[in-house]
Amino acid sequence: MEKTDRTYIAWGLNDGAHEARNLKPMLTPEEQVELLKAKGVTFERCDEAKATEALARRGMFLHLTACRRLFQRFADGPDEGRYVGLDFADLLDMDELDAALRRTFLLVSQDVERLAKTAIITRVSESENEDGYGIVADFMESQEPRYRGYIVRDLRLRRSEESEGDVYSGRIIDHYGEAMPVWAFLEVVTFGTLLAFYLFCSMRWDDNLMREEHYILKGVKTVRNCCSHGSCILNGMDRSYESDYALSSVIYNWLKEKGVPNSKTRRTKLKNRRVQQLLEVLVMFDRLDGSTLCADTDAMLKRLKGRLLDACDGYGEQNGFVSYLRFLANLIDKAT
Repeated sequence: MEKTDRTYIAWGLNDGAHEARNLKPMLTPEEQVELLKAKGVTFERCDEAKATEALARRGMFLHLTACRRLFQRFADGPDEGRYVGLDFADLLDMDELDAALRRTFLLVSQDVERLAKTAIITRVSESENEDGYGIVADFMESQEPRYRGYIVRDLRLRRSEESEGDVYSGRIIDHYGEAMPVWAFLEVVTFGTLLAFYLFCSMRWDDNLMREEHYILKGVKTVRNCCSHGSCILNGMDRSYESDYALSSVIYNWLKEKGVPNSKTRRTKLKNRRVQQLLEVLVMFDRLDGSTLCADTDAMLKRLKGRLLDACDGYGEQNGFVSYLRFLANLIDKAT
């Protein structure tokens, strides 16, 4: 996509609305197809008319073609830079697989959030030193004023049963608004507040393992948000997404317990931040006994594993992302 010398009124993070030149022009779906053809994408298993319809109605260009970066390109010769044997049908297949991955991990991460909340409430109810109210009061008082104010404002805005309030949780907030017990508090707060509460409880109970789980749950939250917002996942399954982030020892102990050897493949794949976070979801799902308590989710994970392995068979080892899909399928197998 060549840049144009036309002057645009554009918006940017630093400058707000401003004049800009040398920007990529906006393309129609038909022009998007021509652009892909110029880059070597073929339209044999999905003809141009169907591709144009997909780009106009099914998904945006950036989204539907996100995984093209994973496929091989000619390194030299007359076709240098063009894709090797990539058909638009492959992009649609990868988009469907990515959607299945998001749907499944959205459900898994939501189950992890719910099971984590339940585990806290159960532990409070079984403790002779907790009454269900003081722990919420102590948590709120322990927070920085700015964050405490954020929680209070959020709950106040949502407590109304009118149209401007929260028609799903507003009644709970209103009913318990003057004396919020832990079982109501955790029902209505955000995942971010759950993370803060989880860390608070780990320190309150001097529970180092729970403190480690708090950091793992940060990855779960990130995956939940990614899946909720429809962001692509599979397009990051390569070495360009390697990270220096150090996983918790809880994760490595889980891998050891599940018989995942400390091989070169494991070390390579666990440098990828997306793989790390998907693994964190699976570990917490397993630690909270999700496979037993959430049968539908467990079944979805097993179906996803099958789809990932089918994709591996279809694309062959010459495409580097295949080894990431196979590794993820193995992790799913260990968690279900």
